[in-house]
Amino acid sequence: MKKEILDAQGLACPMPVIQTKKLLVNNDVVETIVDNFIATQNLEKMATQLGYNFAVKEEAKDKYIVTISKGEVTEGVVVDTLCDTCVVPVTQAIRVLEEETKVTLLVKTEDSVESLRKFADKNSYEFKVSDIEGGFKVEITKEEGPQLEAVPVVKDDSYIVVINKDQMGHGSEELGKRLIKAYLYALGEQEVLPKKIIFYNNGGVLVDKTRSHVIEELKILEDAGVEIVCCGACIDYHKIDLALGNPTNMYFIVEDMRKANKVIQP
Repeated sequence: MKKEILDAQGLACPMPVIQTKKLLVNNDVVETIVDNFIATQNLEKMATQLGYNFAVKEEAKDKYIVTISKGEVTEGVVVDTLCDTCVVPVTQAIRVLEEETKVTLLVKTEDSVESLRKFADKNSYEFKVSDIEGGFKVEITKEEGPQLEAVPVVKDDSYIVVINKDQMGHGSEELGKRLIKAYLYALGEQEVLPKKIIFYNNGGVLVDKTRSHVIEELKILEDAGVEIVCCGACIDYHKIDLALGNPTNMYFIVEDMRKANKVIQP
């Protein structure tokens, strides 16, 4: 078994994730040392997406040792959120099921179970729940479709929207705030809605409970099935209290933008 130790203390997001992922190509186990809790969350999300085992140990206030190892997965990908209130179960389930046919989630509250049940019902996935010590074990399985002969990939008209300011355009701040509100309203009226809206930097203020002036427009979009996410580092920096949507990180922001058919920035 090949093992590598990576000292990622002092490295900014998403470098610990990128370097750890590179080391996992040629190693069975990678121990990554980081100096903040957000970095451990980002590494956990990466491990979950890849179907690898994950463990974290807090050595000191500013020192965490994350161990990621390859191994046989018997229950599909397992996401343990029992000790981590920052991990959003539904978001993790969506990401895992993009690549896998089954995900097992360990959750602490009945609210999390109900959110996962609604997600499974909406997508016609098989759903099972059982009691475990300290919470619940939820298993979600999607049926594999028949293997079809490969055909050329045709780009569809899907798109994502990225917003990095609390206003639209440059110049008058008052006008800019009116414009971004009008833009989000018009976005909700489109025949084809965006798959996702990503907020980062000052744009994160638009999902804050007390500082946003566009919650109503965003709620309409979210209720229509648009996924709303906000950069986790931006949430911390701007002290954002999320009114809706879920936190994400730079690794997934880059991945979402890279994979998107079209990226629109107002």
